[in-house]
Amino acid sequence: MLNEIVNPGDFLLATPALKGGYFQDCVIFMVECSARAGSWGLVINHQVHMPLDEVFKKNVKVTNMLFPWEVQARQLYTFFFGGPVQNTDPFQKLSVCILEAGDSVFEGAYEISKGVFISRIPLDMELPVAKLIAPQNKTARMFFGYSGWGTGQLEEEILNGAWEVSHPVPFEVFSKNRDEIPITVNKFRKSYESYRAR
Repeated sequence: MLNEIVNPGDFLLATPALKGGYFQDCVIFMVECSARAGSWGLVINHQVHMPLDEVFKKNVKVTNMLFPWEVQARQLYTFFFGGPVQNTDPFQKLSVCILEAGDSVFEGAYEISKGVFISRIPLDMELPVAKLIAPQNKTARMFFGYSGWGTGQLEEEILNGAWEVSHPVPFEVFSKNRDEIPITVNKFRKSYESYRAR
């Protein structure tokens, strides 16, 4: 029954029932929805701005770098908090998720919706940071953590009115500059109100 309510590629909009909790005013992009294995997705409107070399110490070196990468390593970059779950099964060896629109720089990236790809990145994998931060690539989004639900949990929350399911075309959302994502549920709904119901 879960897939009749929400599917990968749908968006969850937090309702006032979640006021005061972690998910207040969250917009979540659903990645997997399984009645047997549970579901997970990524909060797309909780941003944080950090220097690249503080996040990818193994990939971005401030020392021994040639200009302009030395400067870019210290520039603030927009990251996202995908949710409160970190380093738990089945993600013990994963640190970040990368969401890309159009094409992916990662082999084996999973296409969730037409033109929207996700990659789950192991802690020890070398990231193509230069490509991800290239001026022409304004759509790649890097997420810390994720939002997960056990079997039947998300379905129950939706039926109890905690979440509104919205159906904008994912590519239309993620092909825009990562800094232009609506930061509140109301702004997101207003931007994509024609997709509120099927």
